[in-house]
Amino acid sequence: MRTPARFAGLGLAAALALTGCSMGGATASETEPSSTPMGEEMTDETTTVDTVNSDGAGLRATLTALLTDHVYLAGAAINQALADGGDLEAPLTAAAVAALDENSVEVAAAVGSVYPDAEEPFLESWRSHIPLFVDYTLGKVSDDQAMVDEAVSGLEQYAVSFGELINSVVPELPAEAVQMELEMHATSLIAAIDANVAGDPEYFNLLKEAASHMPMTATALAGGIAADRNIQ
Repeated sequence: MRTPARFAGLGLAAALALTGCSMGGATASETEPSSTPMGEEMTDETTTVDTVNSDGAGLRATLTALLTDHVYLAGAAINQALADGGDLEAPLTAAAVAALDENSVEVAAAVGSVYPDAEEPFLESWRSHIPLFVDYTLGKVSDDQAMVDEAVSGLEQYAVSFGELINSVVPELPAEAVQMELEMHATSLIAAIDANVAGDPEYFNLLKEAASHMPMTATALAGGIAADRNIQ
């Protein structure tokens, strides 16, 4: 699995490419005053698009919030499971897992709001990667390297299959770019889990870092969906 730093660069490049952003020099619109109100931009057809309240902006904001919540809820569930000695049926752990699953349902619903037929396959796929983080954590706690390796392998395979699933629904999103985003998610969250298991206070910063990658992922997903469905 690649390093987080490398993923961050690749993921950003993919997000910028998918959403049509440019890293070039300043343009006339950047150096001259604009008469277009803040939060609006001019399209090629010279019509004004509200970039704050548009459907595309709403989708990006929704995915950003839900995917960021996903990381923090996963961290909370794993942290509580560790506190409960790995007992996934303990009341607090079960409640944390239920909140995480509710978040998964909401992420799938956001995708389903644009692709109704894809909502259930997306949910089934998305749910399948969460137990792999649990297995990784339990393997670390029990010093079961085989369990750890199997979980890491499962997460790598999931990233590939998830990329293919998204690409089959949204052709504008290359499978490899989606795969890299998921690998970054796995790598950064695993780093936080390792710190938590070791009792390292750096856990909190690492969890925050893992969450900070998700807006980039949300931008890439929302940009691809908007391009596919011509959403402004």
